[in-house]
Amino acid sequence: ETEDDPLWHHAMELRLLVSKVLERVGPLWRAAMILSLSEQLATLENEQFSYTIEGDVFEESQGEMREGIIQKYDSFAAALMQLGLVGIWSQAPLIDGREMTSEHILPNIPKGPVFREIMDEQVNWMTTHPGTTKDGLIVHLREVFREYV
Repeated sequence: ETEDDPLWHHAMELRLLVSKVLERVGPLWRAAMILSLSEQLATLENEQFSYTIEGDVFEESQGEMREGIIQKYDSFAAALMQLGLVGIWSQAPLIDGREMTSEHILPNIPKGPVFREIMDEQVNWMTTHPGTTKDGLIVHLREVFREYV
């Protein structure tokens, strides 16, 4: 099964971590990334780079370094697209707060921080299980929060 694949597991951990940042930045993610890239390129212009390799000094041209930095940002943007993270900030939960407390999901949830924890778990599950169904989510929540069934 896909969930047993270590590569898939790692990709979903990355997806969850990056989604937390994107939920805060939202549609400004491109602008934030360009600003970060610009700052890094500007810093490069003001520094002298040299690397010592076995006693010899090897100077990498600024053009090569600039290209390497741009490639890293390009790879990161491509990973965001491949992981389906663009637009995740507007993803609606499959189960709203009222339905969460219904008889067929978790009828015994107390008010307070536990409720927020359950709603956060829902978002995390949806992020690490793209394409999940409401039924799959309900099964997961009922397993994790058995004390509220």
